[in-house]
Amino acid sequence: MQDLQGFLTRLEAEHPEWIARVKEQVDPNAFEVSGLLHLLERRGEYRAVVFENVLDVEGRPSAFPLVYNLFITRPLCALALGVRPDRHRMELSAEFARRQAAGPGPLEVVDGRQAPCREVVLRGADADVRRLPVAMHHHRDAGAYFTMTCAMKALSGHFYDVTFTKNMVKGPRRMSFSAHLHHHLDAMVGEYEAQGRRAPVIAVLGHHPAFYLASCAMTPYGTDDYAAIAGFMQAPLRLTLSETWGDAFLVPADAEVVIEGEIPPGVRESQNPYGEIAGYYQEEMQMPVVEVTAITHRRGAMVQGVFPGRQDHWNLGGIPKEGSVFNVIRRTIPGVRAVHLPPSGHGRFACYISLAKEFDNEPRKAAMAAFVEMPNLKFCVVVDDDIDVFDEREVLWAMATRTWWDQDLEVIRQVQSFRGWLGSAVAIVDATRPRNRPFPPRNDLPPDVLARLDLDRYFPGLRRETR
Repeated sequence: MQDLQGFLTRLEAEHPEWIARVKEQVDPNAFEVSGLLHLLERRGEYRAVVFENVLDVEGRPSAFPLVYNLFITRPLCALALGVRPDRHRMELSAEFARRQAAGPGPLEVVDGRQAPCREVVLRGADADVRRLPVAMHHHRDAGAYFTMTCAMKALSGHFYDVTFTKNMVKGPRRMSFSAHLHHHLDAMVGEYEAQGRRAPVIAVLGHHPAFYLASCAMTPYGTDDYAAIAGFMQAPLRLTLSETWGDAFLVPADAEVVIEGEIPPGVRESQNPYGEIAGYYQEEMQMPVVEVTAITHRRGAMVQGVFPGRQDHWNLGGIPKEGSVFNVIRRTIPGVRAVHLPPSGHGRFACYISLAKEFDNEPRKAAMAAFVEMPNLKFCVVVDDDIDVFDEREVLWAMATRTWWDQDLEVIRQVQSFRGWLGSAVAIVDATRPRNRPFPPRNDLPPDVLARLDLDRYFPGLRRETR
């Protein structure tokens, strides 16, 4: 069984320096959670954080601790996937690619009496989302939002989709449902609305971090995300009957908290502004709503959150997509070596690709494959395989020394459309060494010398990189 609290226990046993517990009372609605996370980041402290003493939306002491920053470093994400933390660069992305290519994993439906998420069941007036701790993240946010995944079941095909989307608390039993046009969840809402039916939906507020990383893989519409997540977790995903719909809708049995609700057809209400992943406030818009029917949770449950537009958010969204993009490029360009969606591009808007180039058109082909796969991507830099795409200084050096701007920079219009204010054009930078003109070799050192020198011997106590 893989769950959030089991992961935290392992993390504290194996890497206690990567986690902090805050025992002082904090008020998430007074920006104290996001403020403390911001100050930690400014100090260069990248840790998972458990806030043990928090207030709920109404300012009352909450029984639920808040957990943030479980994706704040790539080594933490590697640990979640069972990858050695020191292999957190392309080895981690390649493991995502391998698991995605391997396909779905097994599902196990368990009785509600064996499902931790159903140890406590709240219905009617007791199913009040305001009793949960929900943070205000940015100064101009329109309200407090849950920031974890929602799941729906398609009317056609009988598959589940699990996607990160936010839910603004609008009342005791009412939330917004922020599914955008590029989300599979939006298509599912449309299916139900076309038939005038209420759409069942759940919010999963806490699970093993591998569950959430897997949900960010770029799988096509029609994929059963429950089975896909089981494949990534390399263990059966335990499911159980929902409180509201029984066996017609299964929920993750090992979740911390599950909010069940229904989306009434044709209803739209205002949400936003909201500080989102790009680092800007998302404008006010009309979105569907969720009418809450039940809340179930385990005894001693924790509520998990993601701080939008920060390192935690970028790693969560970016690392799985590195594996997905790698798989897409490798289908036509076997010389692809690495793909990185850097924090400078918020894990969405910039992509670095390294190739062992065989033909001069391969950099552009690789970049175009990435643009097709990612609706937010604005520019791609393609480099040779001697460049470490996880070291931005090396990528910029290749751009500075291996490009002729009149030949190696290409702007393509009318490609992207999701964020209109970002524009629709994309750019490709071919920063690979030219094949048709002389080019000097790169400075280097004898490999045998580098192999035998041990930094820890010469510099004892040297701080190891964890980001």
